Amino acid sequence: MMLSLASLIIYDAFTLLRFKKLFPAKKDHWIFYIIAIAINVIITAAAYTLLDSRFAVYLVFMSFMLSFNFLFNGTPIQILYAGSIYTFSLYSSRGIIFSIYSIVLHTSIKDVLQQNNNIGMISALTVLLAILFFLLIRDVILPKQKARYLLSNQGQLKFVVIYLFFQWLFLTLINDGRYYDDIRQIWFSSLYLGSCIISNLWLLVILNHASRISELFEYELFTHQLQEQLSRQMRHYQSYRKYTESYRAFRHDYEKLMASLKSLLRRQEYKKAIRMLDDIHDTMQQSVMIHKNYSDNMILDSILQDAAGVCEEKNIRFSAHAYLPESVPMADLDIVRVFSNIINNAIEACNKVSDSERFIEVTSNSTPYWAIIEVTNSFNGELLIVGGEPETTKEDKDFHGFGLRIIRETIEGLGGLVFIEPDREKRIFRIKGCIPKNPRSKAAKTV
Repeated sequence: MMLSLASLIIYDAFTLLRFKKLFPAKKDHWIFYIIAIAINVIITAAAYTLLDSRFAVYLVFMSFMLSFNFLFNGTPIQILYAGSIYTFSLYSSRGIIFSIYSIVLHTSIKDVLQQNNNIGMISALTVLLAILFFLLIRDVILPKQKARYLLSNQGQLKFVVIYLFFQWLFLTLINDGRYYDDIRQIWFSSLYLGSCIISNLWLLVILNHASRISELFEYELFTHQLQEQLSRQMRHYQSYRKYTESYRAFRHDYEKLMASLKSLLRRQEYKKAIRMLDDIHDTMQQSVMIHKNYSDNMILDSILQDAAGVCEEKNIRFSAHAYLPESVPMADLDIVRVFSNIINNAIEACNKVSDSERFIEVTSNSTPYWAIIEVTNSFNGELLIVGGEPETTKEDKDFHGFGLRIIRETIEGLGGLVFIEPDREKRIFRIKGCIPKNPRSKAAKTV
């Protein structure tokens, strides 16, 4: 019994530490992990003591989801995935070990279960096999980045969860065969062993397929963003070209105007000179397009220039000044991913409020160690929070809803911090990105 409990504790600790690398933590202190493991172990022990094993396994499934939700932020489908793969791996590994014991000892699985001296060793081997299976998934099928792509793709994750549930149900139905004495037990053990192995192999195929689809979806999303950014830059360059052309036209007449002005001044005809200066000023205002700069960074400025144009069309008050120091280690693609998503989200939020309330404000600040850019915008006060993060309210959630996740992943990947501060009463949404100027100092400095 003690060996079984120790094995379960090891399996719980291994699984939760694996999920810690993939999900944002609600509680990160080691004492909370002990509490979560204790919850699952106690419920599991009570379930298998008081209930038939055919029903106890479902209680274990719910118990682990409870422990997972206690520690991590996750959507409902992510919580189901965590509970499903935890229980399926343990249950199928247990089936493999029981079947092998039954075949080697030339006895039935039912008899193996009744031999208490084997239970501890079987539990230890079950956990060892389940951990090896997890390591295979982690190192071969779902490395960390691929796992994140899959976990963020709700459609593909549902597909995996449905497969896990039905395979788990299939194995429980086959497992019921051990209670029928008229079935040839060696044949049944071989059937059960083969079913467990095939189910695990198919799970690897399903995970590989789902992760590849999710990865391709991410590439499609990034390509779409790059296309949008290219369009922004083209509009930015066209705007700058118009400014340059209008300035050249003004400069063509500038020398003649200056010569006339000097002539008036020499003749001391000051009133005429003043009128000419006024005319020159009016001509410049009317003929020369005023080119506003919103940022010292060309890529960021093109994003903000395009946003200003969109806001003008949609009657959104727009103001921006975003200083991005050269010491900030952001590649052009990172700038596109972060600020395009922030601005797009802000414009979409403003579309849901009346014209008089619409505004977007982009400001920046700098400290010796951090570059801080803050975007504030109006919104309608309605916010859907899932897994501790605002989620899109659009119907096409598979394609939309990636914005905030991309923003957070990109900035945190640079060693930065993201603060999201919605004020529902004032109907103001604020997002602040703090990006380190020197990545090596990120652990030692605070904002």
